[in-house]
Amino acid sequence: IRLDTSGNFPAAVGYYEQRRMFGGTTNNPQTVYGTKSGTESNLNASLPSNASDALSFTIKAQQQNAIRHLVPLNDLIALTVGGAWKIASTNGQALTPETLSVRTQSYFGSNNVHPTLTGSSCLYVEANGRRVRDLSFSWQSQVYASDDRSIMAPHLFNGYTLTDSAYTRSPDQVAWFVRSDGVLLGLSYVPEHQVFGWHQHKTDGTFESVAVVAEGNEDVLYAVVRRVIDGSSYRYIERMGSREFITQGDAFYVDSGGTLDSESPVTTISGLTWLEGKTVVALADGAVVANLVVASGSVTLPIAASKIQIGLPFTADIQTLPMALEGQQAGGQGTYKSVDYAYLRVNRSGIIRIGPTEDRLITIPPRTNENYDTAPRLRSEVLDSLAPPDWGPDAQLWIQSSDPTPLTLSAITMKVSTGG
Repeated sequence: IRLDTSGNFPAAVGYYEQRRMFGGTTNNPQTVYGTKSGTESNLNASLPSNASDALSFTIKAQQQNAIRHLVPLNDLIALTVGGAWKIASTNGQALTPETLSVRTQSYFGSNNVHPTLTGSSCLYVEANGRRVRDLSFSWQSQVYASDDRSIMAPHLFNGYTLTDSAYTRSPDQVAWFVRSDGVLLGLSYVPEHQVFGWHQHKTDGTFESVAVVAEGNEDVLYAVVRRVIDGSSYRYIERMGSREFITQGDAFYVDSGGTLDSESPVTTISGLTWLEGKTVVALADGAVVANLVVASGSVTLPIAASKIQIGLPFTADIQTLPMALEGQQAGGQGTYKSVDYAYLRVNRSGIIRIGPTEDRLITIPPRTNENYDTAPRLRSEVLDSLAPPDWGPDAQLWIQSSDPTPLTLSAITMKVSTGG
């Protein structure tokens, strides 16, 4: 077997039971090749054959579907254009030419975006590029079930395709996907607790590619981002800032930003060439300084500071789902409602705005008992506030943070008035 000649280069490579596995060649798109046991590239076989010999086999199916990926779960999964196939040995024995078993698991195929291996399953993009599916073993049906994890947020996928993916395991389990319009989608993914939550991330530019690099005790997301700076288009390799911080001044909640840590307080920050002409925001020793315009690569703060986080501002929005009321007919759907009061349990959070819609927000007073000439402290408590009235059938609450300070929301409780 030669896999280094024209038409025989494999499109899919993986490892399983001490063998290196190949598949998806142009000449034999449904054929899988495995090296001799314990080797990287030895594809030789002997006569008479041995259990450790190299092996090759072709998946027989109703349609010819090229192998896109070879995914090593408890069994080896071949993800093809038209479905998923389990490659395993019979009776739990070692994988050999005599014990080989190939069985179909699902008819939801995969596209070329590389699958993401999680704890005991994998996330992959469907063949049409428009859905993310979770492939995991189901004890009830005794097959690897393929579940659609996009179904709860179809508005994030309709009309788009997914072009790249990556996965962070620590400190948070999040699968990342680049959408065809340059938006970054995230899936908070903790299957053992049935947590599947989608979120979208937009920037002043477009995301093109993502990768995850382990740094210390964190998995860090890196992204290739295309931006227009001072009239010219550039690509930047950007690193997502850590959400872990010790002091308030260490919190990094800006986009495409940088950090200045000076021994003595300064007012002028230079070297901001990648932000030329942009309106930026800064967190200066924990205090918010907004509406700074970068000119000749520098900005001037109104007050001197030593620890400065500076970059593009971004807005974090949360909108609750339309409210259902227990005990009312049809869950209160069609009944007019209004949120009168909101209670938000937050942890180490800054300035927060709430209201019924994005254009009707009020600020929860950020100051308590700190000195007026110091930055408002981050709060870990229950914040309560009147909400602007808005009678309608949904009674939704909009929560927003637009300053370079964190917002960690643990729980929402609301007082609601109902009408006819």
